[in-house]
Amino acid sequence: MASLVTIEQPIEWEYRGWRFGGWIRGGDNLHLSKTIVVAFHGFDRNSKEMFNFSPLFEETTAMLSVSLLHHERSTPIAPKNLDEALKPSVLIQAIESYISLNFATPENIKLVLLGYSMGSRIALTLFEKFPWKFSQIIVLAPDGLKMGNLYRFVVNTRLGKYCWRLIDKNPELNRWLIDNLRSMRLISQHKHRFGIYHTNTPEIRRRVAFSWAAHQLFWPNKNKLSKTIHENITPEKKIYFIFGRRDKIIPFSWSKPLRNSLKKTTEGAHFLVVSSGHVMRHRSIVNEIKWAIQEAK
Repeated sequence: MASLVTIEQPIEWEYRGWRFGGWIRGGDNLHLSKTIVVAFHGFDRNSKEMFNFSPLFEETTAMLSVSLLHHERSTPIAPKNLDEALKPSVLIQAIESYISLNFATPENIKLVLLGYSMGSRIALTLFEKFPWKFSQIIVLAPDGLKMGNLYRFVVNTRLGKYCWRLIDKNPELNRWLIDNLRSMRLISQHKHRFGIYHTNTPEIRRRVAFSWAAHQLFWPNKNKLSKTIHENITPEKKIYFIFGRRDKIIPFSWSKPLRNSLKKTTEGAHFLVVSSGHVMRHRSIVNEIKWAIQEAK
């Protein structure tokens, strides 16, 4: 019988030189839960926000929402550098370590993956590398299907890292450049807003630099992800890709290469579109996502 009491509490733990923060949610018998949703939020969001998606699951399901690095309390611990890259194997081991210490029967627990935006890239990478560990996967506004040029430049090139440091030292010049590119219609209004948002304050510029670098190993490979879906997704074990019809940050079209590689032959892999933009946490959209998932079963 579902519990009528809900527990929500912040958590923090350390594993092999990394500190992880987040929140955990569940019924009053939380630590006896048999299913745990492991959730990852989006860039510049927070882990507790993922509780908005709890209606997608049974009331007795626990949710372990893990903060991305350089968000809340998640960070590398000195002497690690702030831009140290976290390995997917270390992250899954850290999560299993927390579960083994805090749940009564960890060996009998089913894990479900839930990701939103950048958090979807984390979830898809974990699924690609460790598919046998998860019983279901839901990714919302899923980053990771296409690498943006700005990310590729800033994270993967020395020149990009140097230019980002120049932006941090000369924010007024950066703002002038972005505004003028927009006034000359060389960039769209969406890209103008994106550029301003991600460079507007010292805090956000550092978060971009450090969190993008820290998660640079979390990029699913299209061919490997397709192969993993073919070999592991079944009518009983499903994966759901949820896109917003008005999402200009991660449009549905970005899923086309993966959809083409699957050729609609994999039962249990669903690509669904809901009537949202990039933001999906509002109750009406969550209910629409829940309905779409139920219809796809």
